[in-house]
Amino acid sequence: MRIREWISTAILAVVAAAYVVAFSHAQARSDAKAAAVIADMRKALGGDQKLAGIKSLSVRADYRREMSAMAGGGGTMTIMMMGGPGGAGGAAHGSQQTAGKIEIDLDFPDRYLKRDIGSAGFSMTRTEGFEGTRPFIEVVGNSPGMTVRADNPAADPERAKQALRRSNTELARLLIGLTGTPQPGFPVTFSYAGQAESPDGKADIVDAAGPEDFKLRLFVDVETHLPLMMTFLEPEPRMITRTMTRDQGSRGGGPVSVTAPGAGGSGAIPGLTPEQQAELDKQRKEAQAAPVKMIEQRLFFSDHRKVDGVSLPHRIARGTAEKTTEEWDITSYKLNPPFKADRFKVGS
Repeated sequence: MRIREWISTAILAVVAAAYVVAFSHAQARSDAKAAAVIADMRKALGGDQKLAGIKSLSVRADYRREMSAMAGGGGTMTIMMMGGPGGAGGAAHGSQQTAGKIEIDLDFPDRYLKRDIGSAGFSMTRTEGFEGTRPFIEVVGNSPGMTVRADNPAADPERAKQALRRSNTELARLLIGLTGTPQPGFPVTFSYAGQAESPDGKADIVDAAGPEDFKLRLFVDVETHLPLMMTFLEPEPRMITRTMTRDQGSRGGGPVSVTAPGAGGSGAIPGLTPEQQAELDKQRKEAQAAPVKMIEQRLFFSDHRKVDGVSLPHRIARGTAEKTTEEWDITSYKLNPPFKADRFKVGS
């Protein structure tokens, strides 16, 4: 995916530069310095009073994304495309990018919903989040003939635990980038890790640590005190893709069948012969048995604008050291919006 011009030269320089560290602090001094950086950041974003006054939040965005980034959080996505030449399956397979809209709704202290609505390339609508300690996942195909399989986390305590952890982790990262603090009930400690320096400027580096081995590194512009980016490690996503035409043995299934990431990854796919299903199951087992590879992810924040007195980024990008894999153009923020009673009842 092309890195757009709105990712500023200063941000790219901070990313590309080797970390120039000039520190050897005692832990107490390190934590005090980190607290000062976060305090200055929150002041630049609007101040403690304004930020503490946010009791609910809605975010809407348009996105572009690499297909390889769809299995977020290290999940495994299985895609089986069936159809004649030039059919829906071929079209989906040929697309290397997808686009759509993001909806994020937060109602503090413990209600979160993220809806990913695909509209181009390989598209589906994925809704996940939590209401209290109840996680939910719902995945629906947006293309004719698409079959999407997503296991209900309520059916398995271990899967529910993983889903809740995944949503809490994702939300904490976003909120630290937006406000400098995570959601209530997700305690995080900050420590100062030095300073990154490049010809275009400097950034203070603050490390954050929280529940269940939560870790990230936050870069804050020394001059503006606004967040530039964060880095964190995440399992490399895995994707299994198979393509066939109906005359290759398919028994009349839809053109696209999907097992969504973070949603189990098991089960038979309609339209496959026993031999094809066996081969697909073999690939799944091999993918699951392969050693997990951790990769550094980078989340960029830019184009801050005032919304009801709070400075919020209107462009967010995600990627690795090699390339940008996802870009958001924020179309709106709403601070303290009311929500309908059933907004967070997904999967109930």
